[in-house]
Amino acid sequence: MFKLFSMGMKFLSVSLIFVSAQALFAADEKNMSSVVKIFSVFSRPNYYQPWQNFQQQTGTGSGCVISENRILTNAHIIANQTFIMVRRQGDPKKYVARLLAAGHDCDLALLSVDDVAFYKGITPTEFGELPHLQDTVTALGYPSGGDNISITEGVVSRIEPTVYMHSGRILLSVQIDAAINPGNSGGPVLKDGKMIGIAFQNASQRENMGYMIPVPVIKHFLKDVADNSVDGFPDINMRISEMENPDMRKWALMPPEQTGVMITYLSPLEEARNIFRVNDVLLSIDGINIANDGTVPFRETEVIFFGNLIWEKYVGDKCRFKLLRNGKEMELEYTLERKKKLVPERVFGQLPSYYIIGGLLFVPLNQNYLDSWGGQWWNSAPRELVNYASEGEITDERSQIVVLSGIFADDINVGYQSIKYQAVEKVNGKTPRDLKDLVNTIENMKEGFLEISLKSHSRIVLDIARLRKADPAILKRYRIPSCASADLLAK
Repeated sequence: MFKLFSMGMKFLSVSLIFVSAQALFAADEKNMSSVVKIFSVFSRPNYYQPWQNFQQQTGTGSGCVISENRILTNAHIIANQTFIMVRRQGDPKKYVARLLAAGHDCDLALLSVDDVAFYKGITPTEFGELPHLQDTVTALGYPSGGDNISITEGVVSRIEPTVYMHSGRILLSVQIDAAINPGNSGGPVLKDGKMIGIAFQNASQRENMGYMIPVPVIKHFLKDVADNSVDGFPDINMRISEMENPDMRKWALMPPEQTGVMITYLSPLEEARNIFRVNDVLLSIDGINIANDGTVPFRETEVIFFGNLIWEKYVGDKCRFKLLRNGKEMELEYTLERKKKLVPERVFGQLPSYYIIGGLLFVPLNQNYLDSWGGQWWNSAPRELVNYASEGEITDERSQIVVLSGIFADDINVGYQSIKYQAVEKVNGKTPRDLKDLVNTIENMKEGFLEISLKSHSRIVLDIARLRKADPAILKRYRIPSCASADLLAK
């Protein structure tokens, strides 16, 4: 397993029930040549001191060769990578690989090896279809504890949307009843000799349970990156209420035979706000009716959360929505976008944003920052910041939470030096829309006092001229290369 942990779930090896390699060799011999071990060197940004990275680390995972000499694997294996090598089964030589594309929301990535000798004798893995419940599947990969390929077997026990722990996104996944060992994230899961998914995570406190990314999600990723850009999966930043209570349906003026879910919140920053209204009842998407519990038909005898109808489409696709507004049915068309959140999901391969004045360090609140408190950040991070992540919504005046992360001690900030991890409410009486807005407000000051009001009701008041005079010495003393990150310095 690639040794990273998040929110109580471990990136996995689907080590299922060990079976004899000889028993499965005949069925999977052609696929064994395509399964590779991945060696990644990575360096994560330090969100406490955002001008620095943590020291270099290494990890391993699995992957498989698919068409066009591409290697499919998990994005968490190569996140924040600085160097990648891969090795084939039975070959001691490691080959340098390069990253082609990474879809962190769906935890998938593509690699390539420039040395054509690497691909000699490899049969690319072919894609199968989404499995059914109780299907027997085979997983191939390189779990820890050994250097050779492992072939294991398990049974499909559930197919439904699940939180992808690498990004926090909810997408379709397949659960496999399996004993979980650290090891082969990124390895293929096969049925009848064809790949039906990629192993990617498990629940650390629940034995005999693993998860794989199914073929529909994989194909969505491959189509998305075909134009050499990554748009990700669309979503609508809305909240809904189920309509199972008969009184609620009467209040919404729904006929007895009608079903759907009610919109209770819409983000002010998305185009959806101009299409939908709070208290609209969503009845169907592209002609597929939504039940009162928020599910839609899925294959022959299954149901699934209606959001999957949106997630299986692409950013820029148009959807037809039938809805009930004030007792009247109507049909509307909406072009799908990526979801905007007050506390954004994790990003990788990007330097953090920050701004320093007078020793005060300001940063945006995002999932990466919360991860600094560890795998159970929701228990260990400041409650105020956790609440923004779980319940905070974008408003017309604020699209980002700015945090006073800490203060580098100096004569200029005496009396304030114990303040840290506090959300900024106002700067000079104005709510900062985001970090860039805060920077503009401060940098445009000519004279007078800088007033910072914090969520905790604390207040910081400092002379702006004295702050600017103190900045060079503070930056030099604490070996900080710049007062702001490159994205904020750019004109």
